[in-house]
Amino acid sequence: MMNSKWLPGLLLCLGLLVGCDSGGEDGNSDGPANNSGPARSFQLGFTPWPFDSTITALNTTYSLIQENGDIVAHHLKQGVPWQEALTGSPYPQHLTREIDGRISRTMSGKTVYLAIDPLSTLRDTLAGNWGENGQEPRSAPWDARSFATPEVITAFTNFSLDMIERFEPAYFNYATEATELLLTNPQDFSDFVVFAREVYANIKRAYPDLPLMVSVGLKSPGSPATNGFIDQFPRIADYVDIVGISVYPYAFFQADDGRSPGALPDNWLRQIQSIAPNKPVAITETGWVGEDLDIPRFDLSVNSSENNQRNYVTKMLEAAESLDAQFVIWFTAVDFDAFWRGALGRDDLALIWRDAGLYDENLRGRPALDVWQDWLGRRYEPDA
Repeated sequence: MMNSKWLPGLLLCLGLLVGCDSGGEDGNSDGPANNSGPARSFQLGFTPWPFDSTITALNTTYSLIQENGDIVAHHLKQGVPWQEALTGSPYPQHLTREIDGRISRTMSGKTVYLAIDPLSTLRDTLAGNWGENGQEPRSAPWDARSFATPEVITAFTNFSLDMIERFEPAYFNYATEATELLLTNPQDFSDFVVFAREVYANIKRAYPDLPLMVSVGLKSPGSPATNGFIDQFPRIADYVDIVGISVYPYAFFQADDGRSPGALPDNWLRQIQSIAPNKPVAITETGWVGEDLDIPRFDLSVNSSENNQRNYVTKMLEAAESLDAQFVIWFTAVDFDAFWRGALGRDDLALIWRDAGLYDENLRGRPALDVWQDWLGRRYEPDA
């Protein structure tokens, strides 16, 4: 749910980083052994969000997430190279560097979950253009095109097919937090339904066995937003093989529901079955801060601790198992205090996720990491 004004510039920074020589591992590790202990139905993984804007931090992040997971989440948020994808002309070098860097750092044997955002960072319109400087505003004629415009559908399809060929994902999310469009720009949702129908059909023709996903940004059960999702999700249900769950209860649930793991309603995660009945599920983004959080600008105050974070990981993984989830992605492996002080410019919105690492800013594992690693040590048996 990273819908913020600081993302475009930040993503440029990350794009420059990931395109450099890794100086790290050779990508041939088999990862953790999962041959003992009780079974789990889902895979566990992270995004490669770094804790600082250095090559060392990026390489360390990749090492930690692959040591502590069997799936890697590659979420491309920088927009779409709309004109290049439409015409088949060469991509901007910024894009090529980022993709090459991500692929070179992903160890063989790891499952890949790939997501490409067709929605803007604010989830209120089409994504920007992925240009030589990262994400930038769409220029004419793209600035006047909608989700339902044939050129948009063709360009996004072409870009998706190219990235699928390169990343070879086991899962592909073509619309991250698409339900947010209902909250930010509901009049465009009808155009998005056309987009979903056509993109789904186009990709399925090329990759009939690849599970295609759309994710939902969960809010408090019974809230007006959730009721809207229940009402409108059926319009795209036929174009979703697995529904993704993006959930940060401490920040995006109502205060009475989400400020501590113990306060979460019984159906805090199971509500997805009301939004998307009879759909397999996966947790595509989640997290919980291991420290107190206070952002007066957003009237957000959370009393948290490492113990609270551990309790959330326990509750969340148990809930995922009860839903036979396909996989679980924890957003940031390490607290990104250094990144926040530096490249992020101490941005208030970034604070929401800054201290949600299973490692703190000093790379010390938190108690929640023990719970995570215990589950990782279980045998992975889908539908176990």
